[in-house]
This record gives sequence, structure tokens and C-alpha cells, in this order.
Amino acid sequence: MRHSVFSLLLGAISLITTTGVTGLEFTVSLEENGKAADASKLQFVKIPPLKHRRRGHRNATVATGQHVTAKRGNNDISYSDNWCGASSRSNDADPIRNVFGYFTVPDLKLRAGIPPPQYAAAWIGIDGAKCNQTLLQAGVTTVVNSNGGQSASAWWEWYPGAAYTIANLPVKPGDWMSVNITAHDATSGRIIVTNAQRGYSMTLNLTSGPKLCRWDVEWILEDFYEAETNKQVPFASFQDLWFLDTEATTVRGKNVGIDGAAMVHLMNPQGKVLCQAEKYDNANFVITSH
Repeated sequence: MRHSVFSLLLGAISLITTTGVTGLEFTVSLEENGKAADASKLQFVKIPPLKHRRRGHRNATVATGQHVTAKRGNNDISYSDNWCGASSRSNDADPIRNVFGYFTVPDLKLRAGIPPPQYAAAWIGIDGAKCNQTLLQAGVTTVVNSNGGQSASAWWEWYPGAAYTIANLPVKPGDWMSVNITAHDATSGRIIVTNAQRGYSMTLNLTSGPKLCRWDVEWILEDFYEAETNKQVPFASFQDLWFLDTEATTVRGKNVGIDGAAMVHLMNPQGKVLCQAEKYDNANFVITSH
């Protein structure tokens, strides 16, 4: 990133960002316990974009990045090296407008035989699968250390332009969060991150972002890749993680939620499934650790 300037404007933070690929700008507002609060208490810590895009399993077909091995009801079952959850699609004729869901902040425990610290990231986003060159998303990452202690942090990203950890935004493992992302068009949108248990809601309004395809929507738990090393972080075990009241709509109002979505299982290079997604009904599903 070449340049960033912070300015305070009427209780909101305006961050003007210029990179080699985007002139992304955003403003943020904050509510606490239902009332407007001073958003300047939030700190946006710039991090390298973390390449949360989907990677097909090593045995996947090159053409799709997926290996569909079964069909359960209306849902394909597919495998990925890094994603576990649900992924649905639209098309150019009727692009994605909005995606929403509640989920629990990952509550981790150490996976045997893997050195700590270990991680898992839960998020909701637009693009990143079929449209692999861009992704607008927000979520939370939990890390568990050698003594079993955990910490969690919220973040957002518009890949490949910018990614930020949101310091001073309270979040703990097991909290119920919601993420609501709207793509106004291909280069502007809004992200709302809410933690009702902690009494806050943050709204980001974004402009001049990297061009979205608006083909994909996702609700994902991820074993992500570090930007600096391009290697996956050690993936922790976790308590069952639910995505509830999931919704996704297109510009024309079509529902492209988890009914008919691909349910994605995470498989390691040795062919062992570490994480499995199971649909409960047309709006809710659970991710379990293996």
C-alpha cells in the first residue's frame, strides 16, 4: 500500500486509501446499545490482503475449482483446501445485491499433533469462488495458544485492494455476530457488523473498490493462507459453529441462499476431512470439526 490518510469528520472516520489496484475510500459509523457513538475510538489496522479466495481441493477439477462427489437434497457436496461452509451463485444477468447471516465467533480448542498457535476465521462475503479475482467480506478470526487461551478480532477486506483488523471492537469466542453486506454496484457497497451481546453495530460505507463480479455469496469457516508466506495457518478444532437466518438476494430480488448452495467440506492434503457443513433447513446450517 502506497499511501493512507486518516481524517475525523462529524464523529465518523473517513479513510482515504490509494493502492496500486484501487482508490478504495470508506467512512464508518458506530452504535452502542442502540445509540450513536463516537467512531473515532475504532482503530483500523492495515494488514496485507489475506487471500481468502476459495481454493479447490488438490484432486479438484481445474475447470471449476470444485470436486462434486455427492448431492444431498438440492445441495451439491464439494471439497476445498481452505473453505468450509456454503457457497451459492448468480450470474451477470442478475448480479448479487446483498448477503446476510448470524454466526458464532469460532470457539477453538487445540488440534492434536499440530503446533500452536492455531486459527480459524468465520466470515460472510460476495465473490471469491467462481469470481476468484475479487472478494468483499467481513468476519472474525480466533486464535488459540499453547495454554488453550483464546483471542478473537473482527476484520473486513475488499480483496485485492485492502484489508483491516478492527481494533477496539469487542468480540469474544462464542459471541453471536451478524454481517450484512450490500453491493450497491460493482465498486461501492456497505458492510454492517453487529455484536448484539456486546451492544455494538458498526457500519462501513465503501466506494471506489476493486470491481466485483457479484456472482457468488458465501458463509464460510476458513483455514486461511498468510499473505506473507502464502502458507496455511495451523487449523484448530472448534465447537459446532452455526450460521443462522442466512439470506442472499440479487438485484432482481431472487433468493440465492443456501437452498441449492454447494455445501463445502474442508479436506487436508492427505485426504482427511477436517471440517464439514450440514444444512439444517433453507436458512440455517452447522459446521462441525473432525
